[in-house]
Amino acid sequence: IQEAKEKLSQEIQALELAAKEKYLLQRLSHLFVTPNLTFDKMTTEARRQQARDNISPVFYTIKKGQVIIRQGDEVTAETVKQIKIINQNLQKQSGWWVNFLGTILLFTLLLVILWYYLKSISPKEDTLRLFNLMGTTLVLSIIIYKISVFLAEVFSANASLPFFQHTESYYYAIPIQFGVLLFAFLTRIHTSLVFTVFNSLMIGYFFKFNFDLVLLALLAGFAAIYGIKYYGRQSRTNVFKSGFALIIPINLLVIIILHLAKESLSSWTTISFQLLMGLIGGLLSAVFAYLLLPIFESLFQIVTPARLLELSNSDLPIFRQMALEAPGTYHHSLIVATLAEKAAETLRLDPMLVKTGALYHDIGKLKMPEYFIENKNRGLDLHKDLKPSMSTLVIINHVKEGLEKAKKLKLPKKIREIIEQHHGASLVKYFFEKAKEEYDPEMHKIGEENYRYPGPPPKSKEAALVMLADSVEAASRSLKNPSRSNLKNVIEDIINYYLQDGQLDESGFSIKELKIIADSFLDTLDTIYHHRVEYPGFNFERKPSGEKKSASGKKRTRNKHD
Repeated sequence: IQEAKEKLSQEIQALELAAKEKYLLQRLSHLFVTPNLTFDKMTTEARRQQARDNISPVFYTIKKGQVIIRQGDEVTAETVKQIKIINQNLQKQSGWWVNFLGTILLFTLLLVILWYYLKSISPKEDTLRLFNLMGTTLVLSIIIYKISVFLAEVFSANASLPFFQHTESYYYAIPIQFGVLLFAFLTRIHTSLVFTVFNSLMIGYFFKFNFDLVLLALLAGFAAIYGIKYYGRQSRTNVFKSGFALIIPINLLVIIILHLAKESLSSWTTISFQLLMGLIGGLLSAVFAYLLLPIFESLFQIVTPARLLELSNSDLPIFRQMALEAPGTYHHSLIVATLAEKAAETLRLDPMLVKTGALYHDIGKLKMPEYFIENKNRGLDLHKDLKPSMSTLVIINHVKEGLEKAKKLKLPKKIREIIEQHHGASLVKYFFEKAKEEYDPEMHKIGEENYRYPGPPPKSKEAALVMLADSVEAASRSLKNPSRSNLKNVIEDIINYYLQDGQLDESGFSIKELKIIADSFLDTLDTIYHHRVEYPGFNFERKPSGEKKSASGKKRTRNKHD
């Protein structure tokens, strides 16, 4: 370009014009001097590779035991050539295991760093699960990358058209964001960001530090995380929304920007092909993540909002069965879920986990629903003819039955823990007091251990919250006058009882958080038991019109156990 401008200036200077006119003409003419040829790096490299492939290999044989040079011999050009060939051959033979060892060391170093990072930000019980999840996802990503590179080389080697012969163009079709999508859906944002960085480092290493792919992995990875955060984790199809709305556009944009930076926009066929590969890469990332999500949820016992929404669907057979066979328990569970969910939102816990756990916490009562007071027919008391100890066994057994049913339903571990811990190791107080009255008022023979749930006490805030909501809801039903002050007394008494009994020792709740829970419970129950205005013209508390008198002229009364 510079040479063309200089030549043009020389020709203008040779013209018979005034100096000012020559200057203006020279400035104007230089504006029209633009390049009409650009260097196409990828096409050039492809042709160079094709030229190399067309050259027949030259074999140089050195027999075993052949003497190359002796001490005192003259070193000739042929001798140097033989020594170089031997050295190259030795490097090839040892190169694979050196490369393999380097890969193992790098991967081990990354995993060690990852372990200590996760240990510093995660609860103890979650560290190992997150570490296994990230390690498995990285290993799976590496396998997919290796297979993709092999396929890219096969396709490019067998392509007929020049722009199909660029191996690097096929790299854009590799689903490098599937792991980020998967991890972002299954875990929290900050751990997903860490995974994105680790994934980009691995891509840089396995693709010989290809800057284009590393940049693409970072930017598209951040876009994937934002997409999951924006669209939410309530549905697995949101990975497709993130893929189509963010990953694919980012892929295409990065490819165009990279070409602009390299000033190689002349090869539109190559750019178009790479854009197509970028579109395929984004689509494959979403497809792979969607297909692997249920497998990873089950394998690593991760409970996602999408899974919790599925489990809390009121049309599920388990809830239909509860509504028909144990309607009192079903209604009780709904109110417990409402109480616990509202409190969980206030405390910034996982409201969906708490709600779902509350819906399932009493499924064990389906075994013998009629033995629980909320399901009893009026006047029928099945505990009347049972000893308090036997009644206690029946009541306590619903936790064991609930766990067995949860396993059959393949409920996640966190839900099973809520079922197991929703009574802790608390006392079945009603039958314990009844046993003392009937057998030994001075408590000489009856031990509390026979009237307590097997436990363990709640190990998580979610399980403890369900336990409190369960007891508060049941106790509030005993109030004849559910005024706000009476409801407040019920809530405070229940929380204080569990505190003094040691059932909240391992839950992690602070006194301040328990106060927040109490306030939340009170607001919710006050809404449920709010006073309604009287219906004018109706007397709902009138005596039954068909009520008869006994022979003595007195009203017939029903025994409470009839």
